[in-house]
Amino acid sequence: MKMKKSMWILLFLGIFLASSMPVLAAGNPRIGYFDIPLVLQQSQWGKRSNEEFKRQGEKVKAEVDTKAQAYKTAKEEFDRKKDVLDEKTRAKKLKELQDMQMEGERLLAESNAKMNKLSNELSAPLIDKILAIVKKIGKEDKFDYIFERERAGLVFASDKEDLTKRIIQELDRSPQK
Repeated sequence: MKMKKSMWILLFLGIFLASSMPVLAAGNPRIGYFDIPLVLQQSQWGKRSNEEFKRQGEKVKAEVDTKAQAYKTAKEEFDRKKDVLDEKTRAKKLKELQDMQMEGERLLAESNAKMNKLSNELSAPLIDKILAIVKKIGKEDKFDYIFERERAGLVFASDKEDLTKRIIQELDRSPQK
């Protein structure tokens, strides 16, 4: 298994180097990078997207909190009265509590799925726009490569080729849908 992984890494490294040869032969390649979390955090588009996500998240949280509080209240009431309830009533109340708990867990799972979907719906067009800007900058300024800092695993890079601020500026100048 480890051998296969090493072979794949070597194969990809070979393909990368082979595809880089024309650029390397032509001189020093022009390499830029950007920080997408920073673009999402500091751009007007990203701020609006985050605000909408928070607004929707607060609605979902309020619904979950209401159900959780109702369960807590019912549980506390059951715990206070369980010793004086007859067996049949105690079993019925316990079943109601279990149903409330299951409903709460279902609501929580649905809420998480809803928030994940919303996050994707809000971020997909924004990321598409960012990537279009990156490609435009790459072509206009004749970059050979532009990497996303986090995904490329950059440990160090000179600030002179950091395109993050420029991308934020161009993103903020572009009209929103």
